[in-house]
Amino acid sequence: MKRTVLVPRFTLPLAAGLALLVGASQANAAGTPSGTPVINTATVDYLVGTIPQSTVTSNPDTFMVDNKVDHVVATTDLAIISVTPGAIDQIQTFSVTNNGNTVQDYSLTATHSATGAFGETETFDATAVRVFVDANGNDAYDSGTDTAGFIDELAADSSVTVFVLANIPLAQVDADVSSFDLTAQVASGGGTTVQGGDITSDDSGAADLPGTVQIVFADGAGTATGDVANDGQHSSKNGYKVASAALNVVKSSLVTNDPINLGVNPKSIPGATVDYTIDLTNNGTSSADGVQVVDQIPANTAFLVGSVSTTPLTAVVTYSSDGGTTYTHVPVAGANGEDASVTHVRVTYVTIAASGGTAQAVFQVLIL
Repeated sequence: MKRTVLVPRFTLPLAAGLALLVGASQANAAGTPSGTPVINTATVDYLVGTIPQSTVTSNPDTFMVDNKVDHVVATTDLAIISVTPGAIDQIQTFSVTNNGNTVQDYSLTATHSATGAFGETETFDATAVRVFVDANGNDAYDSGTDTAGFIDELAADSSVTVFVLANIPLAQVDADVSSFDLTAQVASGGGTTVQGGDITSDDSGAADLPGTVQIVFADGAGTATGDVANDGQHSSKNGYKVASAALNVVKSSLVTNDPINLGVNPKSIPGATVDYTIDLTNNGTSSADGVQVVDQIPANTAFLVGSVSTTPLTAVVTYSSDGGTTYTHVPVAGANGEDASVTHVRVTYVTIAASGGTAQAVFQVLIL
């Protein structure tokens, strides 16, 4: 009796039947950790005539899952950070998320941006710029606790908060803007508390090596100049906007009475009364608090006691008789209502509101 023989091309009678079973490691295609071996074998079952034959198993085929480098930097502040001139350690907040499949380190750099954050126009550079990583996961900057300047061992599918701190020069004025791009550059992981070296190129242009973990950059383009897609880094923009009072002060004088003409077309002659008016307007976006207006009584004139009026009426008026060193003098009127010992008048306002708030002070002097 002739025996039927299995041939590699499976050229068997259809009645023999063929079952092909493929065994593979089932994995999440988007998140399998790099370095994971994927092993695949095939088995063949068949009949010779009506008799089942022994299963034939192929050689195992193995490859390693490669390192997909994909991370995102994003500002978590909902608006540009409002600051005041002279403020220090002003905080911008970002998140860095590892969307890749490998534990990674990231080096961090905050650089001044030529374009303003949140659609603003860039006008100045904040100073003393520093970058710190949130050490305790509370999403709030803690001086003395958050001291690391790089991201250490960030697991796949994990995020960490990063803070950019800077100082605002005292010379800045209302509505000035300073913006930064925070860039996270992927670096090698594997050593706790030790910053890994930057990974500046990948293996996209090289041939596939099944037994080697190769690197593929998959990040998107960021906000920083030159941060293109698939370059191993990502960046996001944030900024500071100065909110300050902007006081405009206008002083004027008007002769209101003289000994000859009285109140009709009075002239600036000895014995005449002169009204000084000081008008203040706050054109800034922040209120001006504790405003003090100091006016020195001009030479050849004397302060007229009881002549000060203010708007608002809650302003506090004090007087100096020692050239402005102290303000404890109590004016006493002389024969013509004057107190020649008053050297300075000081008017203190609790606050002048932002965006057009006003205040006024008026006082009189007598021409000697």
